[in-house]
Amino acid sequence: MKRLVLVGSLCMVVASVAYTYDIKHPNLKKAYTAAEQATAYVHEAYEANKAVGFGGHAERAVDLFKQAEAELVEADKYNEANQKKK
Repeated sequence: MKRLVLVGSLCMVVASVAYTYDIKHPNLKKAYTAAEQATAYVHEAYEANKAVGFGGHAERAVDLFKQAEAELVEADKYNEANQKKK
């Protein structure tokens, strides 16, 4: 149970950072949304199977999805900063 609280706290921190930036590239935005949805599915699976707990792997997956979200934000920022302006 402590792991779920820790993951939830981590999700809130990463989510708050991501909400301050609006991804502009359409494909990166779709990828970000997919990672958010995947995180929600993992949380739903965890809630439905609390007795199993998934051996910590579900929490690790959520961590990785959140890292992916952060990287997508950085990718979009890089793209915006280095895009050839016409």
